[in-house]
Amino acid sequence: MKTLVILAHPNLDESIANKRIAEQLSAKVEKLEVRDIFNLYPDYKIDIKAEQNALIDADTVIFQYPFYWYNMPAILKVWFDEVFNFNFAYGPEGDKLKGKNFMLSFTIGGPDDAYSPLGYNHFRIPDFLKPMEQSAYLAQMNYLEPVYEHGMVYIPGVYNTKEAVEEKSDVQVQRLVERLDALANENPENKIKKFAKDWFEHFDLMADDGYFNNYIANGAKLQFPEGEFIGHEGFSQWYANMKKNIKPNNEHRIESINVSANNGHFDVDLAVKLKAETFEGESIQINAKENWKVEITRDGRVKIHEYIVKTV
Repeated sequence: MKTLVILAHPNLDESIANKRIAEQLSAKVEKLEVRDIFNLYPDYKIDIKAEQNALIDADTVIFQYPFYWYNMPAILKVWFDEVFNFNFAYGPEGDKLKGKNFMLSFTIGGPDDAYSPLGYNHFRIPDFLKPMEQSAYLAQMNYLEPVYEHGMVYIPGVYNTKEAVEEKSDVQVQRLVERLDALANENPENKIKKFAKDWFEHFDLMADDGYFNNYIANGAKLQFPEGEFIGHEGFSQWYANMKKNIKPNNEHRIESINVSANNGHFDVDLAVKLKAETFEGESIQINAKENWKVEITRDGRVKIHEYIVKTV
């Protein structure tokens, strides 16, 4: 598995955390490339083709940066605007990043309790990351849980110590290394079971259809009690109708799950219990048997080719 780190820091020489994280990742992770985009493009004139080629060559992309004003440094925003362009990252032919892992890794100066409804920043960190999460979904990438640490700034005589920031940086590096090892080594059965849990958690929230279509193969056969549908368009059609009728924050509980290998793909048999409520106030309780046919792609992603749901 090859990992690409897009490093975005406007003054890396004076950085403690981001510089240390990038250096240690380079030392600890095989098949890893770090692209220091501010050093490469101090004039902000991005070599789009070079950056796209680096992305195509990678299985996992880590975006490493300091958390500036609830967002990313300007150089990284320019990079996204130019590199994730039409018919590369999205559009009719924009499948060049499909199936790759998308991971945010950033450093936050403020304390953890500042990022809460009662803190001075009011919002939680995941709230600020929604545009990046949706960017990954639009590019058909696998959005992974971000990695970050708080208190990652040193102001001499005012806030923190250099040693404390270095220690937190080492913790963040270890978390990244463990995450990359897990991606490389996770066995298919555990990967599929974890995927099923995440899949139903997103159904509970009635998440955007982009999340689900990211894992559905083009031309996949989808059979629900409401009828048979095909591929992305079919799923979106079925799901739009569900969202009109069922409130979010429902509950899917996996009662049992069995995964078995079958000639290059995996058969997944599930028993699922759904508790939900319609917008008209009607309570719904359904027991269902689900049969999936999935593959693990070369880059380690679960892709659904057949999805059959029957109520029991």
